[in-house]
Amino acid sequence: MEQFEFVLIVLACVSLSSVADRFVRRVSLPILQIAIGLVAAIVLPTINEVRIDSELFLVLFIAPLLFNETREASPRELWRNRADIFSLAVGLVVVSVLVIGYALNRLVPAIPLAAAFALGGALGPTDAAAVTALRSSVNLTGRQRALLSGESLINDASGVVAFQFSVAAAVTGAFSLMDATASFALLFVGGIALGTILGFVLSGAMRLLGRLGFEDVTSHALYELLSPFIVYLVCEDLGVSGILAVVAAGLVMAAPRPRFHSTYDARRRLVSNSLWAMISFLINGTIFVLLGMQLPLVVMPGLNGGLPAPQVIVAILLVAMASLGCRLVWVLALELVHRRKGEGLCGGRRGILRDALVTTIAGAKGAVTLSIVLTLPLTTAAGDPFPERSLLVTLAAGVILLTLLMADVSLPLLAPRPEDDGGHDGELREATIAVFEATTNELRRLAEDEALTEYLPALRLTLSRYELQLALERFISSGVEEENRAVEDEEARLQAETLESLHRRHLKVHSEQDWQRHLVALRGIRGSVGYTGRMADVIPNRGTLLASATTLVRRTFFPAGHRAKDGSDLDRIYGQSCIYAIELEYVSLEYFERVMKEGDVGQARAAHIRHDVHELALHSLWGRLNYGRDVPLDSRKAYTLPYDLLTHDFNPRFREQFAKAREFARDVDENALRIELDEIGRLQSEGTLTRKIANELRENVYLLQMGEG
Repeated sequence: MEQFEFVLIVLACVSLSSVADRFVRRVSLPILQIAIGLVAAIVLPTINEVRIDSELFLVLFIAPLLFNETREASPRELWRNRADIFSLAVGLVVVSVLVIGYALNRLVPAIPLAAAFALGGALGPTDAAAVTALRSSVNLTGRQRALLSGESLINDASGVVAFQFSVAAAVTGAFSLMDATASFALLFVGGIALGTILGFVLSGAMRLLGRLGFEDVTSHALYELLSPFIVYLVCEDLGVSGILAVVAAGLVMAAPRPRFHSTYDARRRLVSNSLWAMISFLINGTIFVLLGMQLPLVVMPGLNGGLPAPQVIVAILLVAMASLGCRLVWVLALELVHRRKGEGLCGGRRGILRDALVTTIAGAKGAVTLSIVLTLPLTTAAGDPFPERSLLVTLAAGVILLTLLMADVSLPLLAPRPEDDGGHDGELREATIAVFEATTNELRRLAEDEALTEYLPALRLTLSRYELQLALERFISSGVEEENRAVEDEEARLQAETLESLHRRHLKVHSEQDWQRHLVALRGIRGSVGYTGRMADVIPNRGTLLASATTLVRRTFFPAGHRAKDGSDLDRIYGQSCIYAIELEYVSLEYFERVMKEGDVGQARAAHIRHDVHELALHSLWGRLNYGRDVPLDSRKAYTLPYDLLTHDFNPRFREQFAKAREFARDVDENALRIELDEIGRLQSEGTLTRKIANELRENVYLLQMGEG
């Protein structure tokens, strides 16, 4: 099969997995992608003709994947848990190699001890892609996330070194512990040191280009994308661990820096995050799809190698249990040490054994293991076939599938997400509410500042928008969508009846044409305070194409006369429409108060939230009517509805409000976004927001800043 066609098939499988994941929710995405890849290999047998170079696999997939993982990792958490991470990434790998090697050699004597050690080394690394995919569906603690992330970033090097020296011993029949230790030290320390240096060099180069005025977002994103490949290839050529170097460079380049709010910074961050999100999804998906496609290729030779299938299955189970058993004992030991220090591994929320099982099973094997084991040589130094190579590859593939399936089935049972949490979406929504609350409080303080009077119309509109967004977020998080529909239907009916009553009252003094002009203004006023959907349609849209064309012609050929006519009538129409809008608000508020007293729990909760939203709308409308009046907004007089509509003297300063709002709208909105960014930073520093959530909220603000710029 042509390489291009193979690439298209893989991409099609990845795309199909994203669609299937929406419908098959009980199966994790990695398992689903493996299954799709396996089906593709069965349906299209020519796929097996394509050979994947394991070294190319490491540099093309693993290097950028690990680099992206460092962008999401918390350097503070990694450093805080450095001892335990190093213990898992190095000590546990060494112990696992010895246990798996001796156990496999005893079960299958045909596999030499050195070759069995090689399999143990290949099974040492936990897969960053698998860990990322699995932890998103379970309730892991912060420490568990740090341990799993740090371990998956570092243990590749120790696994590769153990594998390489075991293979060398199997090929040559010689092994030197001193040489192995020295080589590991060189790879480990050299990789971290050189990666750190290259990270600073690359970061410095990007900052230098920025100072020289080279602010091209696309070039910056491509430069960042090339960074892991440059670091990996340079370090591998120099004889140190390219994997560890990529991790070190990524941590340096992702280190927190002072944030600037320029349009360029916003665009750069948005493009960078979007690019890496797409690449991460493609890499993860491609890895697991390729794993599924390679299963027939790597499993069948082992099954046909002389051992009966039941014995092969027993060997897979034994190797998997040996690996997981070592890991469980190791994690339990770490827990006991931390308990003695008064720092429970997972904060003491669950039992010790249960927490250790979660950390153990979450360390699934994946594409890294497969890529390592596929580098087994075909022959020894003497020219003989490498002992039981096909069987070793089959065992590795079996253990990968078994650990992934165990994690997929057991982790949601051992560490389920709270029902009211909603996972990441719930956490993001709660964070959004906290930021909106803080931003709204600061905007209210500014609105009360007498020195900012000229900004008040624009500030009031911006404040209303934030208050509405806050109310809507609270509503979404309440979980009363079904009850809200019933409340909204009745509210719309009551408002429609009230509107008809207002219509009849209006026609006692004014014409139908005048009423239509009031409807246009009323619809615009309600839209400005947040009415959308069904509630917006309570006010009929009477505009027609002919009327719009007539207005356009009149404004084009008779601009002065039109403006004079509209200007003379603007105050009356807008003021009267505000009064009508206020009357509609009072109808809704009275209904909500009845529901809160007499309705069921769900409807009462929905009515309470809607009541808060309408209180905000009412406050905004009264603020427009009282603009420029010497009336304190907290006094009862400020909210007295003038029912004597014929004699009421409307405030003549509506046009001034509009002019002020238009003049200062951009400045106020930009300032509000800066306040929002400051509040995000403050909440993150206090520990209320995680780094990931804070970054997502910042991206939203950056996007709005770009729109303002």
